[in-house]
Amino acid sequence: MSEPSQPGKFVLPAILIFAAVFAVLIFPPLAALVGILAPAPLIFVYLQRGQVVGFILMGLVGVVLLLLTGSGQAMLFVAEYVVMATILAETIKAQLTMDKCIFLSALGSMVLATMLMVVLFGGETSMVEFFQQQIMKHFDQSLQALKSMGENQADLDSMQEVLKETARTFASAYPAFIMVGSLVTAAVNFFLVRVLWTKLYGQTLFRQEKFSEMVLPDFLIWLLILSSASLFFIGSPVGTLGVNLFALVILVYLFQGLAVTVHILRSKNAHVLIWVLVFFLIVIQPILMGLVIGLGVFDIWVDFRKIRKLNTEISE
Repeated sequence: MSEPSQPGKFVLPAILIFAAVFAVLIFPPLAALVGILAPAPLIFVYLQRGQVVGFILMGLVGVVLLLLTGSGQAMLFVAEYVVMATILAETIKAQLTMDKCIFLSALGSMVLATMLMVVLFGGETSMVEFFQQQIMKHFDQSLQALKSMGENQADLDSMQEVLKETARTFASAYPAFIMVGSLVTAAVNFFLVRVLWTKLYGQTLFRQEKFSEMVLPDFLIWLLILSSASLFFIGSPVGTLGVNLFALVILVYLFQGLAVTVHILRSKNAHVLIWVLVFFLIVIQPILMGLVIGLGVFDIWVDFRKIRKLNTEISE
């Protein structure tokens, strides 16, 4: 594959990165969206111009964050986005399957980000206690708001006890939440970079794979069943392991449900507005998201796309 040489195609991603950084500083609510999409320009430049230029760009962004936001945010940027962008770019160059590219980059980002959070924020408390404290701060704000509205103190006290247990449960699942965030970010950036690269340079770098044909191994259903059963033991080590495993398995089946959804939309030749509406509703409606997860789970038996039957015939 010949290396693209147009300088404008390198300058544009760099400008977008720095524009996004300054946009977040001016309007902080944009941070969530920028945070998810931040690795994409880094990955694109890394693939387009190679390791040296890619690392120089990552270093420049890190220096800007260091000067504007301090060492903590700059280090988190390196742990979460530089590691993810590097691993994604290298696995794409090695032409690994999309599931391996996404999983390996998310795992590397999650491990380093967790280690860094322990160093930066752990202090003398454990990570579970640290996350529990952060969650309770948000719950306390809600309780204060209810108190100011004249809510009965006895009801508030009982509600606080329930919220403490809820915060403890959520805090014990922090490894899964970090991994879920990393997987979602890695998946979004992988497909975004693949679409942009294919539009500009054709199918020269990525494997010939379709997300709509993704099929999960059947044994994962047992992980879903066992992790669901372990939720009855919340508060114990078994329950903690189960909560973390359950969150990850649910996300994986969400991906498969989305693959089924994409297959259905393609088979029906749905208009682009229908695509946008469907995915917008899935994002904002938990009930629809649950239905998509159900599609992913029941695809094991129903085989909505008739892929499993086809794979069985080919193997025979």
